[in-house]
Amino acid sequence: MSLAMWVATLNIVLGVVYTSYGLMTIVDLKRDWRFRGISHFGLAWIAMAFTCGPHHLDHGLQFATVGGNAGPLDLLAVVIGLPAGVTWFLLRVEALRGGRGDRFISGTPWWLKALVWLSVLYAAVLVASVATVLRHPVHFTPRLTPNVLLLGLYFLIGYYLLRTQLTNRTTLGGWSVSGVALTFVFPTCGVMHAMYMVYASTERYAIEWHCLLIDWLAVPAAIYFVWVVRNLSLGVSTDWNEGATGARLQVAVG
Repeated sequence: MSLAMWVATLNIVLGVVYTSYGLMTIVDLKRDWRFRGISHFGLAWIAMAFTCGPHHLDHGLQFATVGGNAGPLDLLAVVIGLPAGVTWFLLRVEALRGGRGDRFISGTPWWLKALVWLSVLYAAVLVASVATVLRHPVHFTPRLTPNVLLLGLYFLIGYYLLRTQLTNRTTLGGWSVSGVALTFVFPTCGVMHAMYMVYASTERYAIEWHCLLIDWLAVPAAIYFVWVVRNLSLGVSTDWNEGATGARLQVAVG
């Protein structure tokens, strides 16, 4: 299978996964909103899912139907982001079916420590690779603006989620699988937008109006999500939605 078809296939898979997040959250809100009130996490997650998912679907379908000169860094970003996205998706499916929807990891196992160093290595390789790509003539235009904003916003979301996990690690002596997965989802989404922006700036990718519209809609959705996870992380607000487990502080009992 060609590089373009790999990029198309994995983006479509990720797009379906992210869009499914939104559909499952709608089911959660419909079931419990009347009795528990508004869930800002649920509303913010729906807004995020219905912009991030369509972005990947649009990007994947463009390569699947029109083709194009796919970038290897684009594929790498999707491959790295897929495990965390699918893990969180499967946990939400489990919760929707009445299951636990999360797992608790006591202490800090070796593979979690290794994941930190692998992330640092990945970032170093990515920066070096981007620098190589950008040696070619680049053209930064206003059409790249939403990708710049989303890169910063998604990493800011990741910061608050990581802050919550580190605080919970001190309090509870372990980690939430759901929380760790969610923490990785947003920075990897930011990297995907960065790679899209890099290839668009070298005119390898064309920014179609429909994808540009989706990305601009994603900006206020991301700002809303930043506000929600910040309040949950700082303990300023609470939320009944089970999906917010990885975003809110947990208090040890006993």
